[in-house]
Amino acid sequence: MLPRSLSFNLEPTFRCNLSCEMCPRFSSEDPQLDMAVETYDRICRFMSLAHTVDFTGWGEPLLHPRIFEMIRAAKARGCMTSMTSNGTALNERNAASLIDSGLDRLAISVDGIRPETYNAIRIGSNFERVQANISRLSRMIGEKGSQMELAIAYTLQECNADELDLLVPWLASVGARVLHLKHLNAVSNAGDWERGFLKYRLHPLTGNDGRLERVEAAIKRVTTKAQQAGIKVMMHSEYPLTPQMRGRHCLATPLQSIYFSYDGKVSPCCHFGHHVSRFFNGEFFPASSLVLGDIKSQDLEEVWETGDYRRFREAVQAESFPPACRTCYLLYGK
Repeated sequence: MLPRSLSFNLEPTFRCNLSCEMCPRFSSEDPQLDMAVETYDRICRFMSLAHTVDFTGWGEPLLHPRIFEMIRAAKARGCMTSMTSNGTALNERNAASLIDSGLDRLAISVDGIRPETYNAIRIGSNFERVQANISRLSRMIGEKGSQMELAIAYTLQECNADELDLLVPWLASVGARVLHLKHLNAVSNAGDWERGFLKYRLHPLTGNDGRLERVEAAIKRVTTKAQQAGIKVMMHSEYPLTPQMRGRHCLATPLQSIYFSYDGKVSPCCHFGHHVSRFFNGEFFPASSLVLGDIKSQDLEEVWETGDYRRFREAVQAESFPPACRTCYLLYGK
C-alpha cells in the first residue's frame, strides 16, 4: 500500500430521510446508525494512504451531526473530499458549513426535472425546495470564492428518461457545472429490474420497441448540448455490450478503493458493505455481503494483507471474478 494510492469511500451514516423505492438499502436489515467518532478517528490514522475520501455510503451524509468536522479532518490530512447528498438538508447554514469545511466536490441526486417525476421517485422530498437549495448553494459558492465543484447526479429509469433533454438548461439555471449520469444498476428486487433499462439489453426480444435506442440517442444529445454549454458530463454506468454477460472491468474500481461502512466494516466496494439482496438477470439472490475486515480492531495494512483480501484482488486481476461480483451489474459495463 503506497501513500495516496487509494480512494476511501466512507459511510458517515446508514440513516436516510427519504424512501426512494429503487434504493437497495431497503433490502438490508442492518441497523440505521451513524459512524461513531472513535471509528472515524481510527480511519483517520490511515488517510495518508488515500488521495480521495468520499463521504457518501448509503445514507444521507448531512444527517451526521459531525459531518463538517469529518470533512475538515480529511482535508487537514491532505485528501481530496467529495460527497453525494439528496439535498434536502442543504439549508443556508449547512451550505455555508459545507463550503467552510473545504469540501471539493458535491453531487446532488435529482432523478427528475419535472416536480411530479422527482417527487414520485425521491419519496419524502420536494422538488421546489431542493431546487432552491441547489441554487442558493451555487450562489454562495460564487460569493465566497469557493472552488467546490457542484454536480447533479441523475439515475436513469423508465419513468424519467423522457426528461433527459431538460437536463442541460435546468443545470444551467441552478448553477451546476457537472452532470453525473448513470443507469439504475443497483438492482435488489424485481421492481428495480422493471424500473430500469437493463432488461432491454439482456432480454432484447421482450418489449424493447426501440426504447433502448431512444434513450442512448438522448444521452448523446445531452452530452453534446452540455459540452456546448460548458457543462461536463460523466457517464458512470452504461449497458453491457451484448446479452452475453462477460465481465470486463468493475466500475467500482475495487483494486483502488476501500469501503468503510458506518460501523467500521471494511469491504472492496459499497455494494459489499451491507447485507443486501440482488435481482440479477431475472433471478433473485438473497441478501449477502463481503466484509474483509474491521477498522475498529485492525490496522488497514493488516486488513489489506489478509488471505481473503489478497485472494479477492488476485481473482479480480485475473478476471476470475468472485461469485459476489458476478451478480453485480457494475462488472459488465462498456
